[in-house]
Amino acid sequence: MLEVVSIRSFSEQPDSVDQTCSQKAVTARRGGFLHGTKIATTSGWKLVEQIVVGDLVRTLDHGFREVRRVSADRVVIPEGETRAENLPIYVPAQAAYNGRPVWLMPEQGVALDLSKIDSEAGGFSVVPARLLSGKCRLSSQSPGPTFEVRTLFFDEDEVIFVQGGLQAFCSSGRFSMRPRPNRISYPVAEEEEAAALTELIAKKGDLSALANPLGALPAPIPQEPIFPIRPPSGIRRPGRPGRPNLPALFLRPEWQT
Repeated sequence: MLEVVSIRSFSEQPDSVDQTCSQKAVTARRGGFLHGTKIATTSGWKLVEQIVVGDLVRTLDHGFREVRRVSADRVVIPEGETRAENLPIYVPAQAAYNGRPVWLMPEQGVALDLSKIDSEAGGFSVVPARLLSGKCRLSSQSPGPTFEVRTLFFDEDEVIFVQGGLQAFCSSGRFSMRPRPNRISYPVAEEEEAAALTELIAKKGDLSALANPLGALPAPIPQEPIFPIRPPSGIRRPGRPGRPNLPALFLRPEWQT
C-alpha cells in the first residue's frame, strides 16, 4: 500500500507493516484547517466552517480572491498516536500575533518570508507545518480523537491569512495544472531545505517569517459603493455666509441676539 510521507512525494510501504494502524494514522497526514480556525475575509475574521464557495478571502499578493471549492473531512487519530508527523501543530496564544491558540494540520503548507530569515534572500518558500514542531513554543498535539477539517481552493495557488497573521498556503483548485502568465508562484521547499529553514527560525526564536502583523488585523471591506453624502436639495449646511445660523447652543452668549 502507499503511505503519505510528505507533501511532495510518496513511498511504498512493505507488507510486513501493520496495515490497520497505518490506515488510521495516514488520515491525519494532510493539510487543511481545523474547525474553529479563523480566516481573513472581506467580513473580517470568519470561521473556516462558515466559508462557502464564492466568499472572498484575503490573500498575500492578490488582494481578495474568490473561493472556488471547499472540501470537508473528518480526521481520526488512533489512541496512543505520538508520532509528530501524524499530529496537528499547536500554536499557543501569543506565539505569533494570535490572541488565541491556533491549530495547523501537519501537512498544511506555511509560507516563509525568506527576507526575514536572510536579509540577502527574497521571496517565499512553502514548508509543511509539521517541521515547526518543537520550535518557538510550537508542538505536536491532538485536539481530540476526531475533529473536522476544511480545505479551501482557489483558481491559483494562494497564500491566505489565518488568525494571528499566519501565512497559510492553499493550492489551486483547477484541474488544469498549466500555470497562468504573470502570476506569482510559491515554491514548495524540498524536505531537507524546509528542515534547514525551520531550524533557522528556531535559532532566531522569531516567527515573523511565517506570520504577518498586518494580516493579523483584517478590517471588514464594504461590498457596496460609498458615495459622498450631500444635504437634501434646498437645505444649506451651517457655518458659511448665506447659510442658516448655528444653533444657539454652539454660540457664545455675547453673540446671541
